[in-house]
Amino acid sequence: MSTAHPNTQVTDYIAALPETVRVRVASIYARAREVVPDAEEGLSYGMPALLYRGKGLISVMHTKKHIGVYPYGNLGDLADAVTAAGLGSTKGSIHLGRDQSIPTELLDRFLHRRVAQIEERAAH
Repeated sequence: MSTAHPNTQVTDYIAALPETVRVRVASIYARAREVVPDAEEGLSYGMPALLYRGKGLISVMHTKKHIGVYPYGNLGDLADAVTAAGLGSTKGSIHLGRDQSIPTELLDRFLHRRVAQIEERAAH
């Protein structure tokens, strides 16, 4: 069980990051909070994440090779936009290399898409 205070998982994770990547990771989370102000910190799939209505909205994790952005929900219809932005990806994550960032417009699209998915499931 985590000893972190509830709802500080993202804040604690960012604080523990190496300075070289802290600002990049923090800026993605900050933008997500601007777009979805009701998002709360928590854990999803064992990763620090922002949650919307208790469901994973986005997680951003530093790895040895890249910064992984996990927008939850299959990349699906936005996969071409990720490729067009020159970013690597898998079915569920976007990989940001050393000098790469996720375009704000693309990040916003992922956030709005995920909120819509969560709202749709909640309506059923």
